[in-house]
Amino acid sequence: MIRLFLLLSMLFSLYGCNHLIFHPEQAHYPIPDDLGIERQDHFFRTSDDQLLHGWFIPAVDTPSKGTIFFLHGNAQNISTHLRAVWWLPHHGYNLFMFDYRGYGHSPGEPSLAGLHRDVPAALDYLFSDLPIDPDKVVVYGQSLGASLAITAAPLSDSFSKVRSVIAEGAFTSYRVVAREALGNWWLTWPLQYPLSLTISDEYRPIDAVADISPVPLLLIQGANDAVISLHHGEDLFKAARQPKQRWVVEHAGHNNALSGETARHEFLGYLDNLLH
Repeated sequence: MIRLFLLLSMLFSLYGCNHLIFHPEQAHYPIPDDLGIERQDHFFRTSDDQLLHGWFIPAVDTPSKGTIFFLHGNAQNISTHLRAVWWLPHHGYNLFMFDYRGYGHSPGEPSLAGLHRDVPAALDYLFSDLPIDPDKVVVYGQSLGASLAITAAPLSDSFSKVRSVIAEGAFTSYRVVAREALGNWWLTWPLQYPLSLTISDEYRPIDAVADISPVPLLLIQGANDAVISLHHGEDLFKAARQPKQRWVVEHAGHNNALSGETARHEFLGYLDNLLH
């Protein structure tokens, strides 16, 4: 046990806890044809010359009501996270979603510093190069993407044009969420505090959330979220300034708060009221 403890300590010291934050996959999974959506490939560059890949998905069979800039979670790539938002184009909303560096068809290695270059570049590209109404853009992120919506999206030159930031399953701090994840496994429980220190806490959402204002903020979380504890949403909401709302969706878990018909209806109502 002592040897195992020392081995784990050495491995985490060498490689940090990045695997607790980033789980990228390069291969895209097949997208079902029956989704009834058109996906357009787009490529754009970041300020440090990384070439990133994304999809623009126009509203289906109707004039667009607005555009959702979607930031996905920490695992796999946009081909799997599409299942969380594919229904929005059928209700009149364009989608723009992209893969961070190291995910999907975007080369490179993910890092917190890198992702804080990727998100502003993607948002600027959306406003400057895509066929959208620039007065009707909403940022929506899930989990890692929700936290980036709070800390990275405001770094874009275009952020002042955004009509709302919607963060589902956001956390207060990368270091805190890493410590909580380490504490869930008996082998790493004794190491949760020293190992979590290998995670940079430079980009803490709890420090940035107040600066979202005057852009409206909507925090969403499933009441049964087993990945991100409810206290993260509570603390973010307390730290945020008006205008702000917080929804806790009963019977929902992590990243599926909008999977039910009732929650989707309320979400669409929020968007319609916001943009019209």
